Amino acid sequence: NPFTQINYVFKNPISRELCLAFFIFFMAFNGFTAILVLYLKEGFNWSPQLSSQAFIVVGIVAMVVQGGLIGPLVKYFGEWKLTVTGIGFVITGCIFLTFANKENSIPMVFNSVTMLAIGTGLVTPCLRALISRKLDSAGQGAVLGSLQGLQSLGTFLGATLSGLCYDLLGTKSPFYGTICLLIIALTLIIGN
Repeated sequence: NPFTQINYVFKNPISRELCLAFFIFFMAFNGFTAILVLYLKEGFNWSPQLSSQAFIVVGIVAMVVQGGLIGPLVKYFGEWKLTVTGIGFVITGCIFLTFANKENSIPMVFNSVTMLAIGTGLVTPCLRALISRKLDSAGQGAVLGSLQGLQSLGTFLGATLSGLCYDLLGTKSPFYGTICLLIIALTLIIGN
């Protein structure tokens, strides 16, 4: 039962705050990415090809960060600093998206998605590692296995809420909401 697993994660006082931060991060990040193509089309009249190029940049940058840079960066800076820095990159990317307009949309959006990709490339493995280090070997498997459920739930809720905000509160509201959620996640992480 996935809800039992998620309940187990939040009952564990050792990892509760970091797991909540993990959930909030994925709810925020996947929420605004769910409406990004619509935002680019309606806001800047981007073609599907141009939007696809932005997502190709995300894929390449995330692959470089997670595939080649994360190991050396963790050795030098540690997971905690990289998690905090990664969230900073995602917040900055969201801010850039809110400043984009029809005249500057191409450089602003491509710079933004590059920052978003760097940020999520840092946060995802490092936050998992921080949670793992908080637990003994007996509790690790259950909690780390449940993180995938939290990520999926966050993705679902984030996309749903982001779509509602986009429709009811305006096209930039999902990005402002993401920034607020990421500040909450950052506060939880800094406290650990």
